[in-house]
Amino acid sequence: MENTAILLIVITNIFLVIILGILTFIIFKLFKNQAQKIIPGEIDKYHPDIVSRMKEMKGAHLQQSNLFCPNHKEEPGEAPCAICDKLFCKSCIRPFKSLHFCKEHLQLIMHNEWEEVLTLKTSTQYPEEGVRLYESKKFLFEESQIPTYIETHYKINIDQDYIETYLVLFSIKENTEAVRSKLSE
Repeated sequence: MENTAILLIVITNIFLVIILGILTFIIFKLFKNQAQKIIPGEIDKYHPDIVSRMKEMKGAHLQQSNLFCPNHKEEPGEAPCAICDKLFCKSCIRPFKSLHFCKEHLQLIMHNEWEEVLTLKTSTQYPEEGVRLYESKKFLFEESQIPTYIETHYKINIDQDYIETYLVLFSIKENTEAVRSKLSE
């Protein structure tokens, strides 16, 4: 008799947990769908560019966004690869030196001899040159399939009490001349 009562209590508890799980899932789906809707009367309050962006995002799937790991569509990107600039999840990105590399480009880093191509002194007052260097690096990889990476180096100037920042562009030794000619264009 006592065993039957305990069995009924356990079965009842399992049944309640299942029902609570189903209700939680339904409520989550309802709130998720409500958050994605654009209210027709409210849309007039926004700038036309924002409205068009909202409409674009309404049709976008999170898995297609570049904020998620290309290898694991359900995992958010944690860190960008220093060569391809794609965001990868924790299981796909590896630290090396002071940078992070995807599994594919980590092999490239480790099996090639890299050479400094350019050193650029930057400052917070004039960041444009640094931004251009990052854009050039991205262009080299996307348009010319030339892998490069940028390291940030710091130098403390004790006499004048400030920190100097340098961006150093590296390429595979065989590609150094091609990178220099592309950068001069």
